[in-house]
Amino acid sequence: MPAGFAHFETVVPNQARAYTYVKTGQLTNLSAEFAPPLRTTAGMTSSAKELAQRVIALQANKLFDKSDSLKKLWEPNILVDGKTAGFNQLVNGYALGWPVISRAEHSAVAPLGANRSALVVYPHDNLLIVVLTNLSGSLPSTFIDEIAGVYIADMKAENGFGLPLSIKPLWTQLEIQGYANISNVAQEMQSQGAIKLIEVDLNTWGYQLIGRKKLDQAVGVFTLNTQLFPTSANTYDSLAEAYWLLGDSKKAIEFYNKVLALQPDNKNAKNQLIRIKAQSN
Repeated sequence: MPAGFAHFETVVPNQARAYTYVKTGQLTNLSAEFAPPLRTTAGMTSSAKELAQRVIALQANKLFDKSDSLKKLWEPNILVDGKTAGFNQLVNGYALGWPVISRAEHSAVAPLGANRSALVVYPHDNLLIVVLTNLSGSLPSTFIDEIAGVYIADMKAENGFGLPLSIKPLWTQLEIQGYANISNVAQEMQSQGAIKLIEVDLNTWGYQLIGRKKLDQAVGVFTLNTQLFPTSANTYDSLAEAYWLLGDSKKAIEFYNKVLALQPDNKNAKNQLIRIKAQSN
C-alpha cells in the first residue's frame, strides 16, 4: 500500500485493518482515527519496502547535507540525571523522534508502532529489519532480535546474546560444564573476582531460559539467585513460577509461601497460591 493517511477517509480495496484481543478477549477490529496535527507521529500507512528504502537513503546520506547528521539524529538524549529513558527495558532511550536501544552489543534505533509494527536499524551491523503486522499486541520488538540472529550469529539467544555482561563468563562456563553445579561454579568464579552477580541480571537470565523452554536450567539460575539474595521476595517468586511451569505444584507452593513470609502483601504470590490449589482440586 502506498504511504499516506487517505485510508482513514476512503475505502481501500483489499486492506487488512488492525485487530486486537484486548477489548473483549476475542479477535475484534481495531479502528484508529488520527487528527491531522497528530499525523506526523502516528497513523502513517506504508509498506516494508518503502520503509526499508527510506532507511537506506538515510544511511547513504541522501537526505542530509552533512555527514554527521545521522549520528545526531540517532544519538539518545541524556536527561538531567545523566541517564537515558525510553519505553521499556529494551527500548531504553529516545533520540530525535527515534526510540533507541542502547546496549554494549548491537545497539539499535527502533521506531515502534501500536504494539504491532517495528522497524529496527542496527547501524554498526549494516542491518535493517522491518516487521509489520495488523494484530495490536503482537509486539514485534520482543522477537525482532531473533530475526537479526539469522544474519548475525552472535545475536542468537543460544549463543548468549541478550545476557547481561556481568554473567556472560558464568554462562560460558555452564554451557561447557552443564548447569548441575551452577551454585558451586558461580561461587568459585565470584570468589576469584571473575564475575560479580547481580540479582536483576540473574532474574533476567532465568526468564530468558524460560522463554527458550529450558525450565530445568531456569530453576538452577533462580535457585542461585535465592542463595545469593535470600532476603529478596522477588527471587523466590521467580523460582516458584519456574517450578509451577514445570508442573511441580509442591515446590511452587513452598516458594510462594516463602515470598509471603518476606512480603506478606504480595498479591501475585497470593493469587498464584489460589490458582495452584484450585487446579489441584
